[in-house]
Amino acid sequence: MVSVPDLRLLLVDDDAAIREALVTFFASRPGVDVVAEARDGLEAIARYDELRPDVVLMDLQMPRLSGVDATRQICERHPRACVVVMTTFGTREYVVAALRAGASGYLLKDTHGDALMTALEAARLGEMPLSSGVRRELVSTLVVDAAPRPAADHGLTPRELELTQWLAHGLTNSQIATRMHLSEGSVKQYLTRVADKLGVGSRTQVLVRTIQLGIVDPDAVPPLGT
Repeated sequence: MVSVPDLRLLLVDDDAAIREALVTFFASRPGVDVVAEARDGLEAIARYDELRPDVVLMDLQMPRLSGVDATRQICERHPRACVVVMTTFGTREYVVAALRAGASGYLLKDTHGDALMTALEAARLGEMPLSSGVRRELVSTLVVDAAPRPAADHGLTPRELELTQWLAHGLTNSQIATRMHLSEGSVKQYLTRVADKLGVGSRTQVLVRTIQLGIVDPDAVPPLGT
C-alpha cells in the first residue's frame, strides 16, 4: 500500500492566538505538517518562496500586506500554488477578491474539526473547498464583468459545458465523475482542457470565469451525461 505524504501546511494569520490554536489542532491530527507560520502577507510570500508548502491557509485582514494581495503575488510567482483563505469575512467583496486573486478555496473561521481537514486535503487534490455560505454568496452575487457570450465562443464542447455546470453546483471531482459516468482521471482531464480554453489556472478560477461570462447558470439543473 502506497502511503500518502503528510500535507505540508503554511499558516498565515496576524493573530498569534489563532496561529497557536491551529498549530495545536493540527499537531493532534495525523497527516499534516505545519512547516511554518507567517504574521502577515509579506512573511507569507517569503515563507512560500522558501518552503513551497502544499497548501497555504491564509487570513485576509493583516498588516503590511493583506491576504488578498499576498495570495495574488504567491499565485503569480507560483502558478501551481494552493492558497485556501480562512477568514471571518464571507461577504461578496471579500469572496470575489480572494478568488480573483487566485485562491483555491474559501473557508470561514467557524470551519473546524473534520470539515477543516477534509477541506485542506480536497484543496491539495485540486478540489475547491468553499464554506456553504460562501458558495451561495459567490454564485448568487458575482458581478458579470463582460457581456455573456455563448460557450461556443470559448470552444467548449457539450460535455465540457455539462462539467462546468456540475462544477457550479459545488460537486467534487468524484461526484462529477458519477454524474457524467466518467473516471475521476477523465474529469481532471476535462477540467484541465476547460481551464486552458478559458485562460485560467485552477478549478476555482474555472468556476469564477464561467459564472462571470454567463457560460453556466448556477440555478439551472445540468443535463444528464450521455
